[in-house]
Amino acid sequence: MDRRTAAHKMIRVYLISLFTVVLIFASDALRADPCLVVYPACPCTYRYDTNEYYTVSLGHPLYDPEYDRGGKVLLEVGTDAIDESIYQAPEIIGFEPSVGGNEGYYFEKTDFELIIDGFSNQPTTYVNVLVVFDDVDPFDCIPEIWIDGGLLTGYVYEAGDLEVSTPTGQGSHYSDTITLTISWSGCSGLHMWAFSDENYNGEKDGGECFTAFSHDITIPVEHSTWGSVKSLFE
Repeated sequence: MDRRTAAHKMIRVYLISLFTVVLIFASDALRADPCLVVYPACPCTYRYDTNEYYTVSLGHPLYDPEYDRGGKVLLEVGTDAIDESIYQAPEIIGFEPSVGGNEGYYFEKTDFELIIDGFSNQPTTYVNVLVVFDDVDPFDCIPEIWIDGGLLTGYVYEAGDLEVSTPTGQGSHYSDTITLTISWSGCSGLHMWAFSDENYNGEKDGGECFTAFSHDITIPVEHSTWGSVKSLFE
């Protein structure tokens, strides 16, 4: 084998290896079930992770009055960009750092409409949307959850498919929603989040999803971390 042939063979081996790595990463990306944004149709405060977001106020060079909620504008760490998906909730009244690692939309209501928002950068269809209720507070309580007038068995609601094709008017973003009428009792706090279970196995593949946290102010609070139910979907 001459030197040129050996070099060509080495290049072919390298390209095949590189292509294999790309396929593996692409496969992993395809397996990651997309998250959807969930928020209440009522006043709420967005609690943010200080490692991911920060806020600015009037007088700061990056302050934009269009995105002012309670005197603050929420920006992404590193990019200084505005996360349009968070602003999809129409009744955000302010921003504050998260407490106990619980990021998301915080509100004090047990009867409300929950919006499942398919915010996307392009038209798409989210198939087999599952809405998960978890991280109850106190951690050992058992909530009673009613959705659209029916008592939920378990902690997961099957919401069906969501086709997203409506422009939001904000750049190239699109959004369509599912609205659920929620009523619950028996605990002081309850988390809600949703994802598209594309492989229909009931398990969430991928990172954290946007969360809504409903709180009953009539019941004493006992701090808890992400509950055992949520661990089933990660």
